[in-house]
Amino acid sequence: MRKLFIAGVIITLSSAYAQAEGVAKRSILSLIKPDASVEYGFKTKKWSGDVGVTASVSRLSIRPSLDWGYSSGDSFAISGASVKSTMALSDKLSAYSKLSLDKDFKYSDLSVGVAITFK
Repeated sequence: MRKLFIAGVIITLSSAYAQAEGVAKRSILSLIKPDASVEYGFKTKKWSGDVGVTASVSRLSIRPSLDWGYSSGDSFAISGASVKSTMALSDKLSAYSKLSLDKDFKYSDLSVGVAITFK
């Protein structure tokens, strides 16, 4: 069993190295980009947004984030979290999946889809 585990680790590490052939030329921190968004809902009179980081290697990107909300009568609160994985299929087309968690960090929803970018 131990030999099988060691073989699995070696295969995983070597395939990760093959996928990230350009990573050796750049530092790992250059692959991770922090980002955030803020929006205001006029009907709900509520501020909301998210804070996360995006890690990209080759055509794959992963973005974990925390969602937050604030309304004038309420206090600032974490409203959930999400992890979005995106794979570029071409220059303008990508496929993605998004795992959403509620404020207690329990499973809420899983979405899959495609996105078109107009450049």
